[in-house]
Parts: sequence; C-alpha cells; structure tokens
Amino acid sequence: MSQLDTSGNCSFRDVDTVMRTLQLAVHIPTFLLGLLLNLLAIRGFSTFLKKRWPAYAATSIYMINLAVFDLLLVLSLPFKMALSHVRPPFPSLCTLVECLYFISMYGSIFTICFISLDRFLAIRYPLLVSHLRSPRKIFGICCTIWALVWAGSIPIYSFHEKVEKYTCFHNMSDGTWSAKVFLPLEVFGFLLPTAIMAFCSSRSVGILLGRRNHTQDWVQQRSCIWTIVVSLAVFVVSFLPVHLGFFLQFLVRNGFIVECRARQSISLFLQLSLCFSNVNCCLDVFCYYFVIREFRMDLMAHRPSRIQLVLQDTLNTRG
Repeated sequence: MSQLDTSGNCSFRDVDTVMRTLQLAVHIPTFLLGLLLNLLAIRGFSTFLKKRWPAYAATSIYMINLAVFDLLLVLSLPFKMALSHVRPPFPSLCTLVECLYFISMYGSIFTICFISLDRFLAIRYPLLVSHLRSPRKIFGICCTIWALVWAGSIPIYSFHEKVEKYTCFHNMSDGTWSAKVFLPLEVFGFLLPTAIMAFCSSRSVGILLGRRNHTQDWVQQRSCIWTIVVSLAVFVVSFLPVHLGFFLQFLVRNGFIVECRARQSISLFLQLSLCFSNVNCCLDVFCYYFVIREFRMDLMAHRPSRIQLVLQDTLNTRG
C-alpha cells in the first residue's frame, strides 16, 4: 500500500525494487507452508469435531474458522505477488484480490479476539457460560464474523477511484486515507479487538496462576497458559506493526509528514510489515499445536485407567 511515484522529486522506486525481491523470498515459502499447515489444521480439528462432539465443538469451530481465514490469505498471495508489480488485466480482479487479502486479515483478528473472549469466560465463569458455548451459537458467531468483514470490505471498492496509473496494493486514492474511512478501520478493526484480547488474556493467565496451589490439574492449566501467551504473542507480532504502518501512512497522505526521506522510510516499513504479517498464517500453527495438546491432555486426564476398566468390567460381570 505504497505510492510507486509521487509528484516532485520524491521517488519510491528503490523501495519497491527492494520489496519485489523480499516478497518473493518471504511469500513463496509462506504460501507452501501455509497451504500445507492450514489444510492439516482444518483436517485435525474436523476430526475432533466429529469424534468428540460436543465436548470440543466450540474450540474446534473457532479454530477451523481461523484456519479457513488463513487459507484464504495463503491463496491470495500468488495474485498479490503478481499484481503488485503489473497492471491488472481488468480492475475487478485487483479489487477481488485486495478484498480476499484484507478480509482474511481482519477475519483472523476478529476470530482470535472471540477465541480469547470465549476462553476467558470459560475460565472465569465456567458454569454460567456453559450454555452459551453450544456449537450452534459458536457457528453463528463465526458466520457473523464473516458478515462483518465482508461488509467492512466495501471501502476497498474505492481504493483506486480516480487513480489512472496504479497496481494492486499501491497508489490508493486519497479517499482511502480519509479520516472517515481510516479511523473506524483502525479503531474497530484493530484497537478494540486488541484491547479485548489483552484484557482477556491477562485476566485468564492471572486466574490460572491463582489456582496453581489449589488444583491437581496444574499441568493441564500450565498448557492452557502457554496457549494464551503464544496466541497473544503471535497476534501482536503479526498485526501491531501493520497497523502502526497504516497510521504512519495516514499521516503521510494527509500532509502531516512531508519530508521525502521520512515518507520513503514509512513506505518501506509499511510494505515490510505487510509482508511479514502474512507469515501469521504459518505462525498460527503454534496456537493449533497447543490447543490440540490441551485436548489430548484433557482426554488423558478423563480417560479411565486400566485398573478402573478392570474393576468396572468386574462389576458389570457380577451385575
């Protein structure tokens, strides 16, 4: 989302030349790994969903939804690499690729936010919210997320309005960077979900640590803490630099930053952060790993021992 050239003597060609090479180095392995890992994640959680219904349904539905959004981002990467440097054969193709890309980004943000909120409520109010975590209601929440991000993609259709020379993800129109478009996106698309996730994560970890000396399931709860911490770390690393870059570019496009070198640095920072944020579709596999590990530990904790099975079989035989 940079400017290839601007009026005057400030050129961004060197920035785009560097990014062209870097994007190939980052996006190709991201595409291959992301495609494989997210397909495996969808398959793994679908198996839990079928075999352990409804015990693990809520978390599995959220995780499948997150993996689908990540898969959508992965599938958009080849088009993003190609269309970022050449004119699209027809404008609607550019709009479609940009829609898929940003829908997957904000869909992931909202899904991770709801996963964090769901986990906090389950830890803090386990009896009160048990009826709120039915598979149907979780599926309804995921459908709502899809509806929200598709509705929020409407401004994308004006990204290149009245811009004659552009390539996808570059040379956005002035209207794209207006306060009425940018500020709601920044507040409701990132700052609010981040605040909710930070609050829920910190409170969940605090509650679990407070139960450390009062429970026999400390190993399982420690795994839960790791899941929360890793999820928060992946979220911050993936999305904070991108939205900081968006904010700096907003200042540039609205005349608050005019010095050429600063504008070039901001353009490079924004493109770098967008490039590396795509790795999020691979980093989420760490979250999947810890969640599946939780599932397995929970199954082991509730699986009857061999002695219990023998005793139960003996009782059944005597009965």
